[in-house]
Amino acid sequence: MSGEPIKAFGLVIKEMRKARGVSQEVLSDEAGLDRTFLSQLETGRKQPSLLTIFQLATALQATASELLRQVESKLGAEN
Repeated sequence: MSGEPIKAFGLVIKEMRKARGVSQEVLSDEAGLDRTFLSQLETGRKQPSLLTIFQLATALQATASELLRQVESKLGAEN
């Protein structure tokens, strides 16, 4: 289970970003994050801090709990 939640989080962020129709650059600006860091999150190479989760949720017009619920759902679908 070591890397699965991190990868699932990245997939959820990427899916939500694309559903909003925004680029990594736009989302990273809205969330106050570096675009390269956002790219690394989306590909599962970096893991988010609690603050980052809240920043991304706000930028994606969602709640942190919605984000994590989707990650849990994705993890459940993989098992």
